[in-house]
Amino acid sequence: MVQTLMARFCGIALVAIGLLAAPPAGAADPVPPVGTAVEGQWQVAGKQVPLPAGRWLLAAHALTPYAGGERLGAYGSIHNAILVQTDGARVTAKVEIHANALPVMDGWGIASDCERTDLPIATVRYKAGWDGSCFFLTHTSGAREGTPTVRSAAAFIAERGLATPPEWLTVGFRVANRSDVVDVRFHFAPALWSLPDHAGRWSASPWTAARLERDPVRLAVARSLTEWAVGFSGLVEAGIKNRLDAEAQVAMPTAAADRRGVLEQRRAAIDDLLKSGAIDAEQHRRQVALLAERGLDPGSQVADPATVALYKTLAYRPMVSFANIWIDYFWIGQPWAAGLLVLLQVTVNTTKFYFHELAWEKVRGPGSRRDSARVMDFAYLGTNR
Repeated sequence: MVQTLMARFCGIALVAIGLLAAPPAGAADPVPPVGTAVEGQWQVAGKQVPLPAGRWLLAAHALTPYAGGERLGAYGSIHNAILVQTDGARVTAKVEIHANALPVMDGWGIASDCERTDLPIATVRYKAGWDGSCFFLTHTSGAREGTPTVRSAAAFIAERGLATPPEWLTVGFRVANRSDVVDVRFHFAPALWSLPDHAGRWSASPWTAARLERDPVRLAVARSLTEWAVGFSGLVEAGIKNRLDAEAQVAMPTAAADRRGVLEQRRAAIDDLLKSGAIDAEQHRRQVALLAERGLDPGSQVADPATVALYKTLAYRPMVSFANIWIDYFWIGQPWAAGLLVLLQVTVNTTKFYFHELAWEKVRGPGSRRDSARVMDFAYLGTNR
């Protein structure tokens, strides 16, 4: 009996020692040497990053500290990799990957680019206390060398005599949960769509959101990239959980897109619903009227803190002022004096209330609330501002 108990105890102890000695998740994913060809997916730190079809070359990889770690916590190191795809002597695509080496307990948040309003598309699929998923479409100027990883990739490209465009079309994805993050940005050369390069300031590019609507050809490309991003974002979400199908193949986003306007496409889709019998004539009429009135405005944007404070002030002051009128008149007994006092209270107290709300939101709001993910960025190649 004693021998049996001792054997069981030794077995449990050996298992515990094995667990304690086991490497952290993702440590078993060796990083291949620079120049290695990769297809299908990139595996790092227990996570998978899907790659569009084709042969990708690892141009650079480094483990770098997170720049905001001292302010936000111990976030360990970040895997930063750059892979390139070539056509002859020209780089036609780059993929820039950031993924955490160590799990954390307080989440990673979403990228600031996902909340911008000056990009052709910026979509937050979901955002909660620790979980978030988003993607965006922009253009990137490749003039800035940036991080050591970016410089290493540039040296890799130069050593092989490869040419790169001065500007890229960028589709970025961020998926994060409480412990892990995958931030991946695909940069595509305009030459994939037989379009000329543009060299100059980011704001002067023909790919800015303000200019796209006046350029049917580039607008069609932007739509094709957006359609591709919608499907690809689901693969990035599966990859952070290590659930990608090893046999899955994703095409490069080079297919021609529907060149009709966004509103025209939506109107055609509503017409198709009517033809199929999914909606009746009255529903069709209402939908068409709403489309003409509101466009594609979802009507669900979250108000910024200043707007919320203003709404609360406007709702609060009438009630308080109405009460003050009767209180002041009761104690003073003179209408003109009571009115002057109420006017003074409205002016001073309303201002104090408004700025008190803004200060509270700034000092305590973001730090105490966990109903929305924080915004956290990495150091990226080029510039998109």
